Amino acid sequence: MVHDFKHAIRTLLKAPGFTTAVIVVLALGIGANTAIFSIVYGVMLKPLPFADASRLVAIESMTGHDRGGTCSFPDFTDWATQSTTVDRMGGYTGASVAVTGHGEATNLSAALVTPELLSLLGVSPLKGRLFQPEDDRRGTAGVAIISESLWQRRFSRDAAIVGRGVMFEGQSFTIVGILPASFEFPIQTDRVEVWLPVGAIPLTAQWKEVRGARFLHAIGHLRAGVTLARAQSEFETIAARLATAYPQSNSDRSARVTPLQERLVRDFKLGLIVLLCAVTAVLLIACGNVANLLLARGIGRQRELAIRAALGASRMRLIRQLLTESVVLAAVAGIAGVLIALWGVAALIAASPVDIPRLREVGIDPSVLAFTMIVSLVTGVLFGLVPALQLSASHAGETLKDATRGSSGAHSARTRQMLVVAEVALSLMLLTSAGLLVRSLIGLGHVNPGFVAERAVAMELSLPESRYADPAAQISFYNRLLADMRVLPGVAASALATTLPLSGNDLGVGFTVEGHPPPDSRTRLSAVYFSVSPDYFTTMGIPVLKGRPFTDHDGATAPGVAIISDEMARKYWPNEDPIGKRLVLRLDKNKGPREVVGIVGDVKQSELSEQTRPAMYTPYPQAPLPFMAAVVRAQADPLAIGGALRAAVTHLDPDQPLGEVKRMDEYLAKAIATPRFTAALVGSFAGLALVLAGVGLYGVMAFSVVQRHREIGIRMALGAQATDVRALIVSQALRMGTLGIGAGLIGALLATRVLQDLLFGVSATDPATFAAVCVMLLGVLLVAAYLPARRATRVDPLVALRAD
Repeated sequence: MVHDFKHAIRTLLKAPGFTTAVIVVLALGIGANTAIFSIVYGVMLKPLPFADASRLVAIESMTGHDRGGTCSFPDFTDWATQSTTVDRMGGYTGASVAVTGHGEATNLSAALVTPELLSLLGVSPLKGRLFQPEDDRRGTAGVAIISESLWQRRFSRDAAIVGRGVMFEGQSFTIVGILPASFEFPIQTDRVEVWLPVGAIPLTAQWKEVRGARFLHAIGHLRAGVTLARAQSEFETIAARLATAYPQSNSDRSARVTPLQERLVRDFKLGLIVLLCAVTAVLLIACGNVANLLLARGIGRQRELAIRAALGASRMRLIRQLLTESVVLAAVAGIAGVLIALWGVAALIAASPVDIPRLREVGIDPSVLAFTMIVSLVTGVLFGLVPALQLSASHAGETLKDATRGSSGAHSARTRQMLVVAEVALSLMLLTSAGLLVRSLIGLGHVNPGFVAERAVAMELSLPESRYADPAAQISFYNRLLADMRVLPGVAASALATTLPLSGNDLGVGFTVEGHPPPDSRTRLSAVYFSVSPDYFTTMGIPVLKGRPFTDHDGATAPGVAIISDEMARKYWPNEDPIGKRLVLRLDKNKGPREVVGIVGDVKQSELSEQTRPAMYTPYPQAPLPFMAAVVRAQADPLAIGGALRAAVTHLDPDQPLGEVKRMDEYLAKAIATPRFTAALVGSFAGLALVLAGVGLYGVMAFSVVQRHREIGIRMALGAQATDVRALIVSQALRMGTLGIGAGLIGALLATRVLQDLLFGVSATDPATFAAVCVMLLGVLLVAAYLPARRATRVDPLVALRAD
């Protein structure tokens, strides 16, 4: 093997052009595969960095029509006390908390957790301690745990910070621990810097008492020997028991138990698998091209191989020598591929618009390097085996007699053609997938979001309840802010709203219609809820279809009113006019019903692809909340208003943390960022596959013209015209292309069905996309075939016959 290795090095160095071409093609394929696998492994396959992670499960409350998700704190408590399959449970929810003192007031990413969660995950504090059960009891002093990065940035690594007080949300919290930077808490996509008990913030403290307030993500630890199926069965039984005991909140709810790691990547799994399949197809096409190069190069080495065989070398000996050369090429390409992957992973993470859990942890670790080594070895065998078998099968005697042309050229022609057919088929599958994703993206781009994003900016605010606990104080602050916003230079309109469309946040509210009780206790009416200022619809460009908008007269002491969306009107009043109807909202405790005074256009709340949901709006003075978003529509440049908006808030309250000022078209762009990113990557791989397939066909046809040099010369000597010769070569290429397109269509019909969940407004078997891809691919193949065909017409018959 050492001899074979040295001989392979010498042989490859003698053909630097060929060697470089092969290494570049393979390095691109291996590097792209390594980069995508790094992300797939880091997100989907790499074990979670928690103690006994394989036995951690996510427990979700779900109904028959949703995918499951958060649970209420009372349900969480009942699950924990009644379960025998889970020995420990913890819960968490994401939040943003304001910190003051020790520098400028700012908002930090936080996790509100049950006291058991951090110990359940097996984290050890860098300093101090973890939470204890008594830390989350009513009336106890507030405690907090901070991250090492916050300790470094905000407190200059002051060792005495543990035990000191710090102001979060305007309340005093004692820092009891510091978690190491190695603890990423990958359950949330934002880097968590503060951990607080669930009841630390007044809003979640209220939610803890409400069984219908589902805000908590639950994690359990399976007892030894307990299977997932047994745990699922038990939690379904507990959910049924709670549905009987609490029909108003739990009548239609069940529970689902899922491995925690699987739950974290559920929303991204399909997209990552599609990318991995796409990049693998590119590598296979690259292998096909390299195999064709080796077959073509092997024609020139027939005499060498024949002499080796005549001197006693067995066929296995020849195959081993040829495979050694292939593996050497693949190994060098693998090393180059790792360098490409290092750049590719960094570029993908930087360009990814998706909040994928654990994405920050992705890198080229030993597992990924092992994958690259295996891919390189398999690639070397894959593209080298076919040429090795083909070339080693030549009969030595025949080859030495026919030394000028060699006997294996004809034998390998069919192999080269079948490789091209396979490349065309794989390319068509990739191009079809990319075409469907692009059409889906175009469809999303034409969806009407229900509001006008141009020239609008927004900033989210949250008033600390310690300083703004009284609803009157909240209303006063926002009234003064609204008045200041209206007089800012360059402002065309301004408004306030609890949440913004497509921001990823929305609130739901249950209600009943006065005089129309639900048909049974299991039926609950609900809608997406917004508390807004009078000019909200004008500022956001949401049309008022019927009735009137809110005015300044709809204040805190005025009769309760509400405006509903067109979808809500169609759903709950299909055959009557909802104007004048009266609603009783569950959040309006001890308040009277609200009168519907208007109907506005539908607005997409979470995603552009979502089914339109009913929505309801109330005047914010009649239902004040501490968190609001300030929206301003500019007369010209919206970015010029951002600084003035921040200054207006600081002028009212210097200690009020400021949110990030964002353009509304950023929210709109983010809504299609994920499908755009997926379509761009798959489209890039498909384009590369198309180029490789075209190059592969060109190489085969060019080599075929060289081999048929004498035949073409005879044909032309006998009177064949240039058009006849071109037709001969192009028809041969079209036969290969047609076979590849036929096989690719069958494969694409099966493969694209997997994409259905990623598509919007287009079928996975869309005829127009399939037809367009076939025409485009056929056009590229015709161009690739025409160039060798034109060269064939330049053959001089006399020169060809004399050379023979």
